[in-house]
Amino acid sequence: MTIIVDRFEGDYAVLEFRTENGEILYKNLPLDWLPAEVCEGDVLRKTGGQYVIDAAATDHLRAENADRLSKLKLS
Repeated sequence: MTIIVDRFEGDYAVLEFRTENGEILYKNLPLDWLPAEVCEGDVLRKTGGQYVIDAAATDHLRAENADRLSKLKLS
C-alpha cells in the first residue's frame, strides 16, 4: 500500500491510500500524528506505529509526475 499526503485541511492531513489492487481510499489524520516537516505530495510509510516520510519513494513519485507533465506539455 502506498500512502501519499494529498492535502491539508485545517489541523488535518488528507492521506491517499493506494492499494495493490488499484483502489484509492482517503483518510483524514491529525497533523500531530505526522512528521513536522511533512509536505503535500510526500509518500509516507508506517513504521513502529508512526508515520515517517519515505524520501526515496517521494523523489520517485515526484519524478514520475514531472515526466507525465512534460509529456502532456509536448502533445
